[in-house]
Amino acid sequence: MELLALGVQFFMTNILSEKTATIQSYSFIGLECVAVEIEVDVSPGLPSFIIVGLPDAAVSEARDRVRAAIKNSGYSFPAMRVTVNLAPAQIPKAGSLYDLPIAIGILLASRAIKAKRELPRMIGELALSGRIRPVRGALPVAAAASRNRQAIIVPCDNLPELKLLEKVHLLPASSLQQVIGFILGQTELNMPELEQVAELVQNPAVDFSDIVGQSLAKYACMVAAAGHHNLLMSGPPGVGKSLLAKALVGILPPPSQTEQLESTMIHSVVGRSQALLQVRRPYRAPHHSASPASILGGSRQLLPGEVSLAHTGVLFFDELPEYRRDVIEALRQPLEDGTITITRAVGSVTYPAQCLFVAAANPCPCGFYGYDLPDRNRQCTCAFVDVQRYNRKLSGPLLDRIDLKIKLPFIRPHELTVSKSAPESSESIRRQVTLARRVQQERQGKANGLLTPKELKKLIALDTPAEQLMKLALDKYGLSMRGYAKTLRLARTIADLGGSDDVIQSHIAEALQLSGALTANDLNSGSVG
Repeated sequence: MELLALGVQFFMTNILSEKTATIQSYSFIGLECVAVEIEVDVSPGLPSFIIVGLPDAAVSEARDRVRAAIKNSGYSFPAMRVTVNLAPAQIPKAGSLYDLPIAIGILLASRAIKAKRELPRMIGELALSGRIRPVRGALPVAAAASRNRQAIIVPCDNLPELKLLEKVHLLPASSLQQVIGFILGQTELNMPELEQVAELVQNPAVDFSDIVGQSLAKYACMVAAAGHHNLLMSGPPGVGKSLLAKALVGILPPPSQTEQLESTMIHSVVGRSQALLQVRRPYRAPHHSASPASILGGSRQLLPGEVSLAHTGVLFFDELPEYRRDVIEALRQPLEDGTITITRAVGSVTYPAQCLFVAAANPCPCGFYGYDLPDRNRQCTCAFVDVQRYNRKLSGPLLDRIDLKIKLPFIRPHELTVSKSAPESSESIRRQVTLARRVQQERQGKANGLLTPKELKKLIALDTPAEQLMKLALDKYGLSMRGYAKTLRLARTIADLGGSDDVIQSHIAEALQLSGALTANDLNSGSVG
């Protein structure tokens, strides 16, 4: 009887007793991360595997991945009731980064292994073989661990995008067996020596020296790059608008380490930065058929859109009037503030969107309105009402947020073969842009295109001739107050490119022409002192 009682007691304490384990991890919403506890309970009952805590489809599918990974790593999956709780329960959980902590929690709760050291935080997706695959969002998660001075196990394949992080205790792992060996104290997860992040110069697909003519447009691109001014190019098909936009990204100065980190973090959230560090400024050119969610961001997981993926780089809209009206109008806020807020039922996130907006547009649906061309096939065939309807898609408030507006002339045949001087290369222009940006950074800590009216008032003091020209633009030609500030920002950039400490009348006149506020004829006919 005593032996029977001891047997029943052993059965009750070791078989029917509930077994639990807790693993620490992270969840990210946008670029913000919150701590998540993976609580695993293994208890008697019919074999089942339940995951609770607002998991999405990818998290729920972890059941099959974890089961196969545990078996293929040499361990038995418990034939009991397995419950996994992702706490706090009110925060939505998305992605496959919880596979690894769930598997480790099940092995610990079922007493298959016993931890010999303090458990670090961990993320990773499991293959059926037990190999650890890279996950999206590894960079913001590792950055959160760094701020909290916590060690974290990460997939080896995510290491390239983590190069920019400093003072972070990373434990890279390539398989579930390797992590188990580390927990048992049998192996170490050593950080390999990563190559130093080099300052890479943008290698443009198109060089400015390859573009024939269009000297005004090239200069406008240089001003746009030097002061971070949005640019709209208008002209008939084939004059080089798209080529100029592709070449513009190549004259931007190399991004700073902070800009590299911000850009890589955004790409990490959408899972596009694995094995790719954003050391060059991005260039994004979405098609005009793109949906608002793809341009602005959204979906149930609140992912960033093209306007955020172009952060620190160039966002190019070719054939701007062909884009949906709601997409075009929604660009107002990010162009003004440099950020975009996405609000859905599951929550709200704010992404940086400090991109250089470059757009190209035809003057009408056929593309030749206002151009007197000898070729009959290149004569405008649009009705005037169609031209009005086409250009009405671009509202005044949106155009008011674009600093530079230029009209490209049609290239005549003789200009393709006759050239008075060799075109300036992108490398030469980049040096001028980088010097101007450095002056702005030392003077005010930001690019001229990002200055507020209050900051402009402190930085720019106009002399009498310059003030009279601005008064002419305000009184006679109806320049708005936003247009006034825009002109001052442009004039300040033009002065920086010319090496001038002061903004004078010629800089104001040039800014008024580049912004489309006044033409050369207007300036010549106006009376200035």
